[in-house]
Amino acid sequence: MSTSPGTTDRQVYRVPTAVALRGVGFGTAALGVCVVGGVSLIAVDPPRSVVIALGLVLGLLAVLALTVLAVGLLRLAGRGPRLVLDEDGFLNATGPGAGVRRAAWRDVRRVQSDGPVVSVDLAAGKRSLIRTAAIDVEPRELARELRRHLAR
Repeated sequence: MSTSPGTTDRQVYRVPTAVALRGVGFGTAALGVCVVGGVSLIAVDPPRSVVIALGLVLGLLAVLALTVLAVGLLRLAGRGPRLVLDEDGFLNATGPGAGVRRAAWRDVRRVQSDGPVVSVDLAAGKRSLIRTAAIDVEPRELARELRRHLAR
């Protein structure tokens, strides 16, 4: 969680640094394996059909490794799933299917924690589901924090 300078009531929950670093490490290691595999493939000089087949497989694995590496770097830079609580309301960007992304505190009717999800019931029967597995906070702790904002 981070608090922005200038506003004492703004809290931002992001992906844990350890998870982002894990993505960077896995992507780098997998890319290294692809490079070693490609160099080995060139050095062995197998038949053309084997070169094409293994080259395609290594190419696809390299693209996957680069994607994991890029996502890890973006999350390390602060991009990716997050939850922002401020004095006006909240912004829920913790994943697809979360329901309402932005809501004011006056529209919140009920907050409850259900396993790895905190459910925020809103006016007009709408709902926002906050996936705590995607951010660095425990569900019960987040539910308490949301209720604290409602009590104001």
